[in-house]
Amino acid sequence: MKSINIYSLLLTFFSISIFLTSCEDKIDVTLDDADAIIVIDAFLTNTPGEVQKIVVTNSQSYFDNGAPMPVEDANVAIGVDDVIVPFDYKDGIYIWQPDINSSISDIGSTYTLYVTINNVTYSSTTELGRSPEIEEIRQETRENEIGALNGGTYCEVIARDYEGKGDTYWIKTFKNGNFLNRPEEINLAFDGGFDQGAQSDGLIFIPPIRELINPIRDSTEVADDLSPWTTGDICRVEIHSLSNSTFAFMELLRDQLLNGRNGIFAEPLANSPSNITASDGSIVLGAFNVAQVTSLELLVE
Repeated sequence: MKSINIYSLLLTFFSISIFLTSCEDKIDVTLDDADAIIVIDAFLTNTPGEVQKIVVTNSQSYFDNGAPMPVEDANVAIGVDDVIVPFDYKDGIYIWQPDINSSISDIGSTYTLYVTINNVTYSSTTELGRSPEIEEIRQETRENEIGALNGGTYCEVIARDYEGKGDTYWIKTFKNGNFLNRPEEINLAFDGGFDQGAQSDGLIFIPPIRELINPIRDSTEVADDLSPWTTGDICRVEIHSLSNSTFAFMELLRDQLLNGRNGIFAEPLANSPSNITASDGSIVLGAFNVAQVTSLELLVE
């Protein structure tokens, strides 16, 4: 029988303990200022009458907590077939108010983004994807359970992915008109599941996606009997179609926003890959997407 070296085990445990303890030490990091990079946030929708907005800013230093500085002198437009639609600058954003004859509407139509700054053109081409109709928003009352969610009123959205692999979506939830935009509330779907390997084409969205429309409480909030919804609340759910490249952008963006909670297992910070390119080959950040939007509201009882 082989003997076990208890001293070696204790020494190993002690070394690990010292390592983990040392990870709690505060480390001040000095980062050199990098050159500003153009950031383009161009998420358009086919919602009738909705003002379309494109935000163009300069990137900031990592520890800069101020608001991003807008680029005020860009030429911004989208191309639809042979038609060029200009966007006007107003209060830090570029806007276009479509009329009934120029709204974004045709599934499969191709749209091209053009942003020109100092003789450099940033461009991207995408198609208007499809979003499934929302069949129902259900509500139910749940009891407190050990290791589970708090008791209270919970909702879930019922929608079926279209047949045909590769549809991607962003499911947005609004509570009494307020968009639930915490990192953990970013609700993405590839077909009816989380990713391409889920084999969920043509299926109703899987339960985690259906239930991610519930508000997620902040860690500073009191947990006792904290119900996501109360009587009289309005739960509005929207499904925005995404291109596959925008889905990849949003997926990495969400993971990076949640990365700090992984402790010693956190991955190195990285920018999400943009689907926008620059005519001079320079780096550009952000994404361009044109979405069909389907929606449904529930008055919580």
